[in-house]
Amino acid sequence: MTVIPGLLLLFMAIFGADTDVDIDTDFDIDADVDVDIEAGEFGGPGALSLRLILFFLVGFGVGGYVSVYFKSPLHHILIGFLGGSTAWFLGYQLLKLLYKQQSTSQIRLISFVGKQGRVVVPIPQNGGTGEIEATNKETGQSTYFNARAVNPKQEYKRGEFVKIKSVAGKTAVVE
Repeated sequence: MTVIPGLLLLFMAIFGADTDVDIDTDFDIDADVDVDIEAGEFGGPGALSLRLILFFLVGFGVGGYVSVYFKSPLHHILIGFLGGSTAWFLGYQLLKLLYKQQSTSQIRLISFVGKQGRVVVPIPQNGGTGEIEATNKETGQSTYFNARAVNPKQEYKRGEFVKIKSVAGKTAVVE
């Protein structure tokens, strides 16, 4: 009973079998709705996920095997259930810890609003665009933006520091 779930857990660990849920819907009555849900956005493992069920089965099998010295089958079941519950709980805590450690390298451009940037390519007068480099000190992420001035009569030279007022697409509006 313990060998098969253990082999499945090993197989999943080696080959990275992971669950992911994608839901996409379309309604066409003068409206269009798209929904995309990924399991990673919900912030934790499901209580009845395949991994945790396998943890329970491994613990149940080990508990039943350890209780081989008892004569009553009730003892085998109770100790197996206790072992399975313990393995499930420990597995759940481990998965929760691993989910907390996840991070993303995706840069959210809106997070740069209000931050300071350095002009890399001069921003000319009359609404022309230049380029700035900005670093979000909270996340440590750095990126380059096309940039234009809030005031079209203002000109920014290379090396000057500017403040990002808003971001539209990949273009920052600075002052």
